[in-house]
Amino acid sequence: MTSRKDVLRSMLGGRAERLPSGNSNAPEPAPRPAEDPISLTHVRSGAVGAMGRSLGQIAQAAEHAKALLASGESVIEIPPAQLDASFIRDRLSTEGPDVDLLVEAIKESGQRSPILVRPHPQHADRYQIVFGHRRARAAERLGRAVRAVVQNLTDEEVAVIQGQENSARTDLTYIERGLFAATLEESNFDRRVIMAALKMEKTQLSKLLALVHAISRSTIEAIGPAPKAGRPRWTALAERLAVATPERIQAIIKDSNFQAGDSDARFVRLFNELGSKPANQKRRATPVRIDGRKVATIERAGTTVSVIVDEKDAPSFGEFLAAQLPDIHREFQRRKEAEIVTP
Repeated sequence: MTSRKDVLRSMLGGRAERLPSGNSNAPEPAPRPAEDPISLTHVRSGAVGAMGRSLGQIAQAAEHAKALLASGESVIEIPPAQLDASFIRDRLSTEGPDVDLLVEAIKESGQRSPILVRPHPQHADRYQIVFGHRRARAAERLGRAVRAVVQNLTDEEVAVIQGQENSARTDLTYIERGLFAATLEESNFDRRVIMAALKMEKTQLSKLLALVHAISRSTIEAIGPAPKAGRPRWTALAERLAVATPERIQAIIKDSNFQAGDSDARFVRLFNELGSKPANQKRRATPVRIDGRKVATIERAGTTVSVIVDEKDAPSFGEFLAAQLPDIHREFQRRKEAEIVTP
């Protein structure tokens, strides 16, 4: 009967992945053929790796990584101090109730599922997390080493594997998926790679990116992941933000009641506050008096001006004023035009 280890070796071209020094249980493999999708060379790419690989090769690398995790082979323990986050941010926070639950679970039963890392592209003896940031954070809080599978991956492979893993677990919120896509776009990744990472069609991706671009990054970070808010609610919020002044938005965000709530509560508070009149936008009323008698009141609030006539103070004046408005407006326009042409 073929063992799971043999199946894994077959998928990887007959050899297990090379691990860093310190993993004494791992055999020293022979060099991998040049055409193998996963190079054993320590990948030292910049913000964007070589774009020459096809999406098929990238997807194949992703499947190899998943096979390593599923097999339980080649798992090593890495001190949390040697781990760095992925160069692609996909979460607004690595803290919260979910991490608290992970801490308790790992404390009781250990870290059953390893994370995936790659050797750091710029720093020797360090590793970059591909996925498993919250498990790494939980282990760090417990003062434990992190169980991990190490694999050499290009930037494109990291993007696709990280995105597909999060999509498979469906634990990234809608806005976090949007930030993930925007980060890839800002790093000059090809749209095809972003679509593959999020398993999303071109039209869906365009709508997601348009929404994220319509809301400032600082506002999104102030709200947080907002797990209960999907595309329709974020779209509605974007429409309200578009007509609000930056000063008003900041006043709401800096309010202690806003900051005291969880992420969903912060979303709702900002949404509701932007849908109502500002608390500090009180109407200013100025009475209009002629010969000591009040004939109207001018009220100003924001960008609106209202003329209020009390029939008790000035009977029939309201109807007269309304009838005269067309002539008054024409005289107003004539005077404006005269001011423009006057040297």
